[in-house]
Amino acid sequence: MTRARGGASSADRKTFWEQVADTRWGAYTTDVVRRAIVRSLESFRNPAHALDMGCEGGRWSRFLADRGWSTTCVDTDARALATCRRRIPGADCILVPPDNDRMPGRSSSVDLLLCIEVPPVILSDWFVAESSRVLRSGGLLIGVMWNLLSLRGLVGHVKASLTGSFDYYRISYPAWKRKLSRAGFRVLHEEGYCWFPFGRASNSVLVPLCTSLEKGLGLRRLTALSPWVIVVSQKGPPREPGVRRETGAGHPCREE
Repeated sequence: MTRARGGASSADRKTFWEQVADTRWGAYTTDVVRRAIVRSLESFRNPAHALDMGCEGGRWSRFLADRGWSTTCVDTDARALATCRRRIPGADCILVPPDNDRMPGRSSSVDLLLCIEVPPVILSDWFVAESSRVLRSGGLLIGVMWNLLSLRGLVGHVKASLTGSFDYYRISYPAWKRKLSRAGFRVLHEEGYCWFPFGRASNSVLVPLCTSLEKGLGLRRLTALSPWVIVVSQKGPPREPGVRRETGAGHPCREE
């Protein structure tokens, strides 16, 4: 394994988004996601199979792998995916083109699907249908959604329209949630966050105060108006406790 300056292995070097996660604002958003994932894992009696769309360096996939889960890690960035592969040797790491419109794997082969802060994927027209296809009945989807029906969202939407930049806020969370429902998903948990106007990599000393206010004022419960929403949803009827995915020839997220 190659060594970076100072003796750190290449697998230990932090990716861009992992460095962002070390800021005060990044630590806050990371905590929201971590709590949602931990909450979701409690519903599985045994580790099963997860698909991480937009895995980057694999920090959430490694979080699952350390708990016994098998993982399929997908990204468009070859360098980040290589880091993920070094960190999680047992993971199935799949490089896809930026215009990819399909999740890897057979139908009903995934127990847990992650799409954490990957706007081009979760905002795409194909995401919900593909999530329904790859997840088993009772499988869970955990995603971060950007909400047009928020002050931050409206400002971001107008700015994107004027500059021609990527529009993170082109869909409202309630509309996206209805799309989930029509596809047979039911929301188990949702939490709003990012109410205050800090940049994604902000290290402002005001972050702890503002996030405490957000929680104290109950803003996290106002998901219909929240700028960001972490959502945990389940496909179809509740999964029978303790049932693990079937095993067979080939990897569940590799087309045979």
